[in-house]
Amino acid sequence: MSEQQPPPASAEDALPTDLSTFNVADLIKTPHNARLHKEVQNLKKLINELVDYQLAHPKNPKPVSREDIDREKEATREIERREKYIRAQLSVIKTLYRQSILKVREEKAKTSDDRAVNDALILGLHNLKYEEQSLRSEISAAENYDHKYMKLPLISVEEFLEQFPEHNESNEHELMTARIEHEHQVRLKLEERRQEKLKQKQKLIAEVKKGKDDLTKLDTMVEKFIEAAEPIKKVLAAEYVGVFQQQNKGKVRSLASLIMKTLLSKSPSRDRDAHIKSSPF
Repeated sequence: MSEQQPPPASAEDALPTDLSTFNVADLIKTPHNARLHKEVQNLKKLINELVDYQLAHPKNPKPVSREDIDREKEATREIERREKYIRAQLSVIKTLYRQSILKVREEKAKTSDDRAVNDALILGLHNLKYEEQSLRSEISAAENYDHKYMKLPLISVEEFLEQFPEHNESNEHELMTARIEHEHQVRLKLEERRQEKLKQKQKLIAEVKKGKDDLTKLDTMVEKFIEAAEPIKKVLAAEYVGVFQQQNKGKVRSLASLIMKTLLSKSPSRDRDAHIKSSPF
């Protein structure tokens, strides 16, 4: 995760263009830093007073009179006293500075912890947004998915409600579920009928096959019977021809004479003898 940028400085926190009116104390918010700044200002005041005193009482390297010697000793004692105050003030400032450093470290650690918590919250928020986006994408894909039940040849809603009026108060999901269940039951019944018809078909096929086998056996038996009866057939045929010729001999001769007359009337005279000779009668 990228490090967060610090917030832009407000108009109140911006540095003034005129440094003569600039007050550092207005920018200090924490109590320990405010106290440290106050003690530093006191040290600054003591140092300025010391410098002013030294300038007002310059050191005389060669005092001559007793008065000059006493004045020089008094100035030296005053400078040492003021330097002692400055050293004491420096000790106070060092102590306050160490306390300020520790406070700053504590605040940095707290800020780091708060930043870690904030980063974790931001990361959790980003994860939630990503999860929300993913869920919205899944929902959109589910809503736009080409479901198979949308292609089922279901009866219309009006016809279904006419057949099943108890679903008039059902919502869209319950109504679609009921329609699919109705189609399922109808298909189960049709499948049962199909299985029954298939069994009947198999039964008829078996019967036809059995009849065909019987006919094949019968054909075989008839062929064997015909082969076995062939000598009898020849004998009966010969006897039948003899009887037929005896009974119809006169009729055959009359028919032959009629045919010969017809042929002779249509044929040339030179072929008439040939026709007569070729006739078996």
